[in-house]
Amino acid sequence: MSSTVAPVPSPSQSSDLRLVPVEIAPETFWVGKREPGNIFYANPYLLRFRGTDKKTQRPTEFNLLVDPGSSSDFSTIHTKVTSLIGGMDRLSAMFINHQDPDVGSSASIISARYAPRAGLLCSEDTWRLIVHQNLPRHRFIPTEKFAQGLSVPTGHRLLPVPSPFCHFRGAVMLYDPQTRVLFTGDLFGGLTDSNARGLWADESDWAGIRAFHQIYMPVNAALQRTVAAIRKLEPGVDIIAPQHGRIIRGPLVQQFLERMEKLQVGLDIMDEAQDKTHLQAWNAVLDRVLALARGYLGDSVEAKLTASQELADTSQYDGTRLVVNRLGKWTLEHVVDLLCHGEPPEIAGPIIVEATSAAAEYNLPTPHLDIEGVGAPSHVSLLDP
Repeated sequence: MSSTVAPVPSPSQSSDLRLVPVEIAPETFWVGKREPGNIFYANPYLLRFRGTDKKTQRPTEFNLLVDPGSSSDFSTIHTKVTSLIGGMDRLSAMFINHQDPDVGSSASIISARYAPRAGLLCSEDTWRLIVHQNLPRHRFIPTEKFAQGLSVPTGHRLLPVPSPFCHFRGAVMLYDPQTRVLFTGDLFGGLTDSNARGLWADESDWAGIRAFHQIYMPVNAALQRTVAAIRKLEPGVDIIAPQHGRIIRGPLVQQFLERMEKLQVGLDIMDEAQDKTHLQAWNAVLDRVLALARGYLGDSVEAKLTASQELADTSQYDGTRLVVNRLGKWTLEHVVDLLCHGEPPEIAGPIIVEATSAAAEYNLPTPHLDIEGVGAPSHVSLLDP
């Protein structure tokens, strides 16, 4: 496909993801915001299609913004999209996987001010919720009408792929068979190690994906159904581009699909018995987290822990070692919350990653941690100055 837009610097020319969009496939760009040290971020994508309009026989373009992201990320996304297509007024449509604010809350300002003619493509279940963000009703395009694929004016085809309860009832993925990129929404999204470089996932990313799914996905049956739908796509998927974390390609696509269909999540693990072996494993995780935290925080670790009135209900000190007696998962979550309270992302991030990766190593349920607000105060009074 030809383009009159200036070429985008490749990651080899500039590794600063804060400044440059990244072309992950032909005419397919990551245009997100990524702050150094963060472990959880969103991934909006821009698809540029160029071709000849069958009706007019004139050159035409179709620019699609996939999961436009949070309103707090808007300035970055605006800058990157403008650098690619010359302005947000040239957007033809936006695709929104599900209703969460981090997925598409910027769609309101884009629709109202910058792209007044752009369509809004999503499921009817998603639309019933996001319409309350003051989105224009007349621009809604339901994915249910295009179960066999959606043809755009350039002659290209896109395929909506329902992914119910992954993690929302109305979630829908989007497949581009031309580039073989599947935009999966929350599915295959995850935490990213704060030291990770670049956008491409490697084996180390699975621990963060596992943690994210065990927290947010409701049940394994939903994952199995969606993985089966992905395997039926023709041609087969080459790249998985999720909303969070890093982008999956190569042999990892099939490896992660195999792991995903077997992953126990949500209700599958919520009522897991807290027997003696589980408590031993949770204590091993706690030991690792506290050892790492002391390397960053020193003596303030003990000060943070002793400030809690609830910790004594489930644990006690055996000499200098904190030992969990019951409710291992809750205790670890509480300890991590205490340790990360008020700390910057470069300290809170590694502590959270250590907790989730250690739990994964010992085959424990993923602890439910504040991955989106690392380092933020966990309890703020309305009366605080």
